[in-house]
Amino acid sequence: MAQQVKLQADGLRELRRVDERLMSYNVEMTEVTGGTFWKEYTPGQIAGTEGFPPSKGLEDIANAMQVYPPVNLYDEKLRALAKEFGPVWVRVSGTWASKTYYDFDGTTGGKAPEGYQSVLTKEQWIGVLDFVKEIGAKLLISVANCAGLHSADEPWNPSETEKIFALSKEYGVPIDAAEFMNEPNMLQFSGAPAGYTAADYARDQDLFFAWVRENYPDTLLVGPCNTGSADEDETLGAISNNNSDKQGGCIADLMGEVASLHDLMRGTKEKLDVYSYHYYNGISERLASVMPGAHWDPSKAHTEAYLAVAGSSARANVPGRDQYCPGGQTWVTETPGLPPIWTFCAR
Repeated sequence: MAQQVKLQADGLRELRRVDERLMSYNVEMTEVTGGTFWKEYTPGQIAGTEGFPPSKGLEDIANAMQVYPPVNLYDEKLRALAKEFGPVWVRVSGTWASKTYYDFDGTTGGKAPEGYQSVLTKEQWIGVLDFVKEIGAKLLISVANCAGLHSADEPWNPSETEKIFALSKEYGVPIDAAEFMNEPNMLQFSGAPAGYTAADYARDQDLFFAWVRENYPDTLLVGPCNTGSADEDETLGAISNNNSDKQGGCIADLMGEVASLHDLMRGTKEKLDVYSYHYYNGISERLASVMPGAHWDPSKAHTEAYLAVAGSSARANVPGRDQYCPGGQTWVTETPGLPPIWTFCAR
């Protein structure tokens, strides 16, 4: 029999205040430039009547992607729906962002220079800035850090980054926050130069942060934008789920060397303004055959164990936040959704 509960609004005490931009979202850089991204699910896959082709390695993962045209950020319906979120951060990043060349003078003819994967035009970036301005958002990006910019033995340099920061400022929509690169714990798989190590990342994040602080002091420095936690063993894929198996070894076999939070941050001198990490409950249907131990059966989607993963991930990152960004906010800058939704975690 149903019961009624009467809430006494008067006299309730405030538990905490959260940032007005609590719920925000990503626009993948490959959506802005056009390029490869995960294939659309077929109607049968959505309905659960059609399976996903088995994947065994990186080549199969590449086959699970398709080429998309650039998104139209001037679409009136898209803008109207985006405004309904209220105040947000718009994050333009993703693995592709680390390998994008900023062709703001139109010299490449649309062909990515050697060492880069894609080209961002001036018109495309102004489209992002117009979108951010129209919906009253703040802008968070990550920047180029790939073989086209420098080798692993060479320090990162700001020659590309200056282009995107300068254009944004000149256009009147400055970059409000920046992460150095997306999911650096995957090192080369995330777009870094061949042979790139966690020590190289620490060196280059310091260079990037110091450059931003000197030239764009109002920009928040966010990082390290990794998947995992402060646990040395909990790198990408080391998710304890319904199978409870650690998947770090499988990920290493698939994507190469992975690094922990401490590997990335050890010895860094430039302090974070905001601590960020990525959170996924597990592996999607399309990659279940690659990492079955990190995949959840849909029947368990509303179980206590499944729902507890988000909180467990947040708690696991508290020591890292306290060590590398004491007193700062924690942002979950990537988590699954359509579009990928990310949120702030209150301290």
